[in-house]
Amino acid sequence: MLGKEQTRSTTQERIALLGGDRCLAQDESSSGGQAPPRAREPIPPDTILIGKKPIMAYATAVMMHFQSGAKTLTVKARGRTISTAVDVVEVTRRRFFAGKLAIKEISIGTQVLGDAGDSRNVSTIEIKLEKTA
Repeated sequence: MLGKEQTRSTTQERIALLGGDRCLAQDESSSGGQAPPRAREPIPPDTILIGKKPIMAYATAVMMHFQSGAKTLTVKARGRTISTAVDVVEVTRRRFFAGKLAIKEISIGTQVLGDAGDSRNVSTIEIKLEKTA
């Protein structure tokens, strides 16, 4: 059985064999094999991006946004989450605001994702809501 001192030296030897105390993620990022990630645009405060959460989580976010005194809101989604975005808007309009929320504008479009060799088209939607009363 190994003592504490022997275990500690064995661990240090293993770290040295693996390239010292540098993190493997640092090694991969410094290799230059891939392009650095692009910086994302900041999300405006009057925008909700729809993702994988349940519909009611986004509906609650919409309600809280309008309860804070805001008059307009944009709901954005792309790909498979477009149907969730439409559901969020309809649930919020019909169940929670009952006629006090209007759809101002709907914009649809396409984004090209990926590199030149591996590019694909993804559908997008932006639904602009306005509180009427």
